[in-house]
Amino acid sequence: MSSDNKTVYLPDMLGLLFGAIFVGFFTAVIFYEADVFWPDTGFVFGAAMVVCFWGLWRSQVTSLHVIYLVNNPAIGMARLGVIASVVWCAYVLLFHADPTITGIWTVLYALMAFAAIKLFGQYAAEWFGPRLRIDAYERKNLAAGTWLGAFTFSTGLIFGGAMWGSMEGEALEYGWLFAILPGYEDGWWITPWFFIMGWLILYFTMRFWFRRERGDFRTRIVRERNLEDARAASYFCIACAITIAYAVQGDYLGFWDGLVGFSVIALPILAHEILRPGSPDADRRKGEGWIYIVMALIGIITIPWLGRLVGLTNL
Repeated sequence: MSSDNKTVYLPDMLGLLFGAIFVGFFTAVIFYEADVFWPDTGFVFGAAMVVCFWGLWRSQVTSLHVIYLVNNPAIGMARLGVIASVVWCAYVLLFHADPTITGIWTVLYALMAFAAIKLFGQYAAEWFGPRLRIDAYERKNLAAGTWLGAFTFSTGLIFGGAMWGSMEGEALEYGWLFAILPGYEDGWWITPWFFIMGWLILYFTMRFWFRRERGDFRTRIVRERNLEDARAASYFCIACAITIAYAVQGDYLGFWDGLVGFSVIALPILAHEILRPGSPDADRRKGEGWIYIVMALIGIITIPWLGRLVGLTNL
């Protein structure tokens, strides 16, 4: 990220941080006194709520002149990433998440999912160069909107995967770490823990991929508006997210069991990135994205076999 971008983002992030902390402490007290959540869970509820409203405010278009909204598919692509992520996370939450997630817990997980989509997806996508409001909204840059939507959707895929699966009751027996909290049963941290690990793999994999690309990614997407480059990067990002989402999904059996299992499963993604050949020319780039998708599908087919081969119990 350039120094100019850091200057722009710093006040934005500081305001979000202070707001999330303030509201988080307030909701922690309210929910604890009402005997609904433990303080840490109540804090996350309030902090996630602040991030959700911040994300909605940041991506709103009501302040834009109508000239920016007419014939602007870039806005549609950016929004499509958010909508697809919300639909996927809602599907997982309603049909494939732990059966104990009901009532107010469903609201908590929905807030965490949308906060992750907005903060780690739509906002973090700008760290690669293209900016939502300037490039996608005001300059109608379809290449920028395509990348922003793809990274957002990839983030949603991973968070949905992290919510997928049930949780064994014994998995929340933390041992000495929570010995001072008898009766503590909140396992909300499991989903964001798996999500953060998966998202970091995605982020650094994309960073590494862009370093091996010809030229500068920001120049090709922002200045040259190269749609084929944007599509290739987007397909690769989604392909990695498919593999990572499959890696983080499943029944949670325990902290160390999940950590070891996830670490081993993530290796094929990094190995593919290290061994990937140099970028093809512009004519061949049109079909490049489908190769990544096929590799991702092959990966999720071979992952169970690999898990059985090395004796992982959570696959």
